[in-house]
Amino acid sequence: MRRLLVSVDMEGVAGVASTVSLMPSGWEYTAYRRWMTAELNAVSEAAFAAGYDEVIAADGHGNAQNIDPDLLVDNVQLIRSFPRPLLQMQMIDDPSVDACAFVGYHAGAGTADGLLAHSYSGAALRSIRLNGELASEGYFNAALAGSFGKPVLFVSGDEYTIEDARRYAPGAKFVTTKTSFGFKSQMALPPAQTCGALREAAEAAFSQPSAVSFKVEPPFVVDLEMTSHGAPEMLAYLPWVERLDGWSIRATFDSMADAMRFISFVIMYQPNGQTPF
Repeated sequence: MRRLLVSVDMEGVAGVASTVSLMPSGWEYTAYRRWMTAELNAVSEAAFAAGYDEVIAADGHGNAQNIDPDLLVDNVQLIRSFPRPLLQMQMIDDPSVDACAFVGYHAGAGTADGLLAHSYSGAALRSIRLNGELASEGYFNAALAGSFGKPVLFVSGDEYTIEDARRYAPGAKFVTTKTSFGFKSQMALPPAQTCGALREAAEAAFSQPSAVSFKVEPPFVVDLEMTSHGAPEMLAYLPWVERLDGWSIRATFDSMADAMRFISFVIMYQPNGQTPF
């Protein structure tokens, strides 16, 4: 069985612009999740047309319960809710998964004018570096996929997302779903038209893949710049975490999977066992 992992976020979906509606309390959230589901369907249909038997879709936004299961096309296995150890890349370590695609992605924290740009958690992290390189979610996720020999075949998002993706998936197919005018302003074609472009480009990406897996050499050094002084202070209580300054910590791992588990712990852990979403 050929399986494709599709990691899906919301900020890079065509039409999405407001921080208010990124969560269920937002007035336009219902539309946002419908557009997100439609973009996943378009890419999934392309995967099936290219010969994949099944798509595994990892909902990677907010509380990870955004994609509407009732609207999904057949043969899409949906991963929902947090916490999970590999976050947006859950199941990338499964031998039946051949490759992955990133849909609705956004630029990393600190990207000037990148629409809704952040890295995993804007509330917790100002920046992430992997072996000294500034790492967006796409960069870090691609490095994790590459550690299992899985290439990123397709990426969609705003123009800053695509610019970043050329670093970690130069052989992939890209679709720019929107033009960003700043952190909260964008221009995009109607969702249905965008989905047509996604389907066409994704089918080409999956039918004749030219991308190779993204390799970062171990050891994997993760530098996190936090949004508070308290977080790095307490994380440095862990004997294998080094505090670099008032804002930042460093941890070193033998595997990218362990590095991702650490990111998941940093942004998810609460003493009462409840996730922050």
